[in-house]
Amino acid sequence: MNATHALSERRFAAVSRLGADERFAHFLNRVADRETAACANHEWARNAPASIDVHEFVEEWLPAMASDHVLLAVFHTPGMRGVIVSATELAAALRQALAAYE
Repeated sequence: MNATHALSERRFAAVSRLGADERFAHFLNRVADRETAACANHEWARNAPASIDVHEFVEEWLPAMASDHVLLAVFHTPGMRGVIVSATELAAALRQALAAYE
């Protein structure tokens, strides 16, 4: 399991130019492959993301967020173009991506 989530500047720029669905798929594949999620709070630009075990994220964090009706921005770009999903939608998508890696 590799906890490093930082993309090279070149790779980040390339992924940032993708459409929302493609960025979301990139996120799912990257998280499933590394088995960790990188999370940052609303001041994400000033913070380094924390690494969280993906199974803990799916089974504990996302259900808690769902009960609070939290929406998440996935792969936010410098132009503030994030993919907005509910915690429930993200949990389902991550479960599906993880199943593909098992």
